[in-house]
Amino acid sequence: MKKIIFVFMLIICGFLLGCGTGTKPLQEESQPHVAYSVIDDAGRKLSFERKPVRIVSLTYGTDEILVELVDWKRIRAFSRWAGDKEISFITREQLIDVGCKVNDNLEAILKLEPDLVVASAATSYDVVQSLENIGIKVYIARSPHNYHEMCEKILRLAEAVGEKAQGEAMVSRMNERMEALEQRLSKLPNEKRKVAVAFNFTSAMGRRGDLLDDMLTMAHVINGAAAVTPPISEHGSVTISKEMVVGINPDVFLLPTWNYNNKQDVRGYAYEVRHDPAYKDIKAVKNNQIKFVSDRYRYVASQHIVEAVEAIARTIYPELF
Repeated sequence: MKKIIFVFMLIICGFLLGCGTGTKPLQEESQPHVAYSVIDDAGRKLSFERKPVRIVSLTYGTDEILVELVDWKRIRAFSRWAGDKEISFITREQLIDVGCKVNDNLEAILKLEPDLVVASAATSYDVVQSLENIGIKVYIARSPHNYHEMCEKILRLAEAVGEKAQGEAMVSRMNERMEALEQRLSKLPNEKRKVAVAFNFTSAMGRRGDLLDDMLTMAHVINGAAAVTPPISEHGSVTISKEMVVGINPDVFLLPTWNYNNKQDVRGYAYEVRHDPAYKDIKAVKNNQIKFVSDRYRYVASQHIVEAVEAIARTIYPELF
């Protein structure tokens, strides 16, 4: 008898934490009929009869924004990277409470019976079209290039989920924290600002005008890559060569930390960079200023941009903290 009860409890737990249609109670009846319309970050108009209560998030940035905007019971699923501490700020508690992760697989999304799917410009066009063709609203969220655009992303998404005041409060808190951080960093004389070059697992990164460039600037760090790259507004990929890095001669190297496909050797890559003959005379190598800043900060896509700027500043200027 005890064994039967134990098996029954396991089934119930699996049901509650699974990605099925019964993960959370429907709440339409408790939501007032307040019609409103919003424009998403792709310039598309979405109209709502009431606040969405079965929200599926397909991006790690919108995962993080939504958990501070809405009751978690309104979130049916997080993105595939939720809970990965090297790229996501979603906590274990939040992940367990929501109980489901999903990628841009149409069948998996439909099983969740969403009334709003939050996607990105990188989400499969076919998935977006298929969802909209059957009447499911899809909100496209942007990939911001600077702090201002990040705030706009939050405010727009807050309107979409019917929580405008919550979004405004979130941005207000961000601004207060950024002002306090700026007061601390402003004590650093301009002549003592350090030049940094960030790397991914293939080359240097941090194109002029992209989000990392903006975060480095807010952290009072000079982005060495910005001087040798065209602005982000000019489309097309840019490779920052070793010769360019040598010409920059940065004070600090910032190396990647996220083993996203279980094939990246973080420490091995750091060893390669440190012992690359091309870099032997660079100040960052000679002075042992090879640093790590978690990729969840370097690729931040949410309100945690403030923490990201602080993490960069703490790494480069520990004496200020």
